[in-house]
Amino acid sequence: MARNTQGEREERIVDNYATSESLRDQHQDCVGTEGSSNTLGTVRSQQPDPVSPPRCQIRAVVVLLVLLSVALLAGLLRFVVQHKTVCMDRDVEQLLQRLKNVTEQRDSLLCKQECPGDWDKFGCKCYRYSSERGSWNNSRKFCVSHRADLVVMDNKEEMDFISRYSKYFWLGATDEASEGMWRWVDGTVLTVDNPSWSEGKPDGGIEKNCLRRDRGQLNIKWTDESCEDNRCGLCEYNLMK
Repeated sequence: MARNTQGEREERIVDNYATSESLRDQHQDCVGTEGSSNTLGTVRSQQPDPVSPPRCQIRAVVVLLVLLSVALLAGLLRFVVQHKTVCMDRDVEQLLQRLKNVTEQRDSLLCKQECPGDWDKFGCKCYRYSSERGSWNNSRKFCVSHRADLVVMDNKEEMDFISRYSKYFWLGATDEASEGMWRWVDGTVLTVDNPSWSEGKPDGGIEKNCLRRDRGQLNIKWTDESCEDNRCGLCEYNLMK
């Protein structure tokens, strides 16, 4: 009996030892598994979510979209400005053409008017002598009092028409303001090399500063003469003014 009891105790000790070893192994396995699981969880938490892109990429896309929007807006504004400019240019051109047409119609109507009874008509102008002989300035005053001025030669046709007047009349040019600088009363320049000057004219210097028709010429020619000489003046006014 004693031997059996001792044997049972030894078996019980062996069983207890085996049980404790088994429990220790299970605990280590559990600890190892939990540690591995925690480590794996930590690694996974450090990896980026494959569904959500990184913030730097999002910023780049936003900046790109903003730049594209600005470029599109600038292009739209440029298109609008160019289109508006083209339309404005077209409108201005049409208005100028209409104005030209209206002006031509007005001039045509005005030019059809008749000159007063004591005036001669040529083209769209009316001509007459001043009523009295006098200086260049007095003759001009007479013309101005009749809404006219001393005649200005615009072209050869007008010169041919004026050649019908036989008197040695004042013409509307002078260099009294600046010696040698001849100007018509409308402000345009009369050059000294104009072929309508008589040969060797002008030659009067400071003593002869006013323009008149030269004597003895079948075709009208010009000469310079003292502004105080007594002559009639040839007046003209434009029907279109």
